[in-house]
Amino acid sequence: MELFEKAAVLQFHRRRIGDPKRCALGWRTPESQRLRFDVLCRVGDMSGCKVLDLGCGYGDLKPFLDSRFTELAYLGVDHMPEFIEEARRRHGHLPRTGFVQADMLNAVLPEVDYVLASGAMSYRNSNALYPYNLIRQMWEAATRGIAFNLLDANVFEATHVLCGRDPLDILAFCRTLDPAAELVAGYVADDFSILMRRPSA
Repeated sequence: MELFEKAAVLQFHRRRIGDPKRCALGWRTPESQRLRFDVLCRVGDMSGCKVLDLGCGYGDLKPFLDSRFTELAYLGVDHMPEFIEEARRRHGHLPRTGFVQADMLNAVLPEVDYVLASGAMSYRNSNALYPYNLIRQMWEAATRGIAFNLLDANVFEATHVLCGRDPLDILAFCRTLDPAAELVAGYVADDFSILMRRPSA
């Protein structure tokens, strides 16, 4: 991602911080976020597991996971310092919970059981290989599985910051890593998810 693209993403979110009419994270409604989280949870039983959340925003996935699973250790990563500060304020007191500010495109991902990413790959990027490279990094870091969502290019009208991807193209790539990779769609109008699991998971 070029510097101008990174600046556009930062500006996109910072303009929304403090605006009661718009979600700073870019979600249309809390319900749409909940539906996305619900699909990510289908990847497997995360009880007792180490979970890495890329593009964690305010860290709201952590209490959602805690409502479904027990004793999981969670690490949220985001490039926005404002998001990490708010995530720590909201959820830093929870057990087995940590937040780190980092550029996930350049960070070395730690080995964990599951890697999740909700909305992290929906930004425009001059590098056409960006989503594929990140998916591969996620897969290599995960010992049990990964789950992520993307905007559907067949439905979503691209903006100067956000863009969709072709679900079948992404699925085809994912199946080069996990032949059983699963495509989930229909939970919200312009979104799809991919679930990938290690054979032993």
